Amino acid sequence: MTGPVRDIDRGTRIVDGVQVHLTELVWSDQGRSFEVHRTDTGADLTEDGCFDTLPTDTQIAALLHATQGLWSRPGCGTTIDAARANMITDHVRDCDLVDGGTTGPTRPANPIT
Repeated sequence: MTGPVRDIDRGTRIVDGVQVHLTELVWSDQGRSFEVHRTDTGADLTEDGCFDTLPTDTQIAALLHATQGLWSRPGCGTTIDAARANMITDHVRDCDLVDGGTTGPTRPANPIT
């Protein structure tokens, strides 16, 4: 397999407080793919597979969480780091938003760190 014939700089974004750089790769068959790298560490967040279209902030956030050892729950936005993984089960059990409900006053939808 040959490499890309051209790289197109798609700029930087800040997603979940982390600056990332996006690059579009153009292949000899005119196919395109998109890579995402952290600007602070240079880590390739798409090492396991590039995007076929320009990724959304939500897709980039999922990559960041996966590489940082974070678990996140779509719907309520709560994230829990790997060091507190025991809280995941409690969150799934207790969060109304997990089942599509609403957040009550004692269950704020915010990061748990």
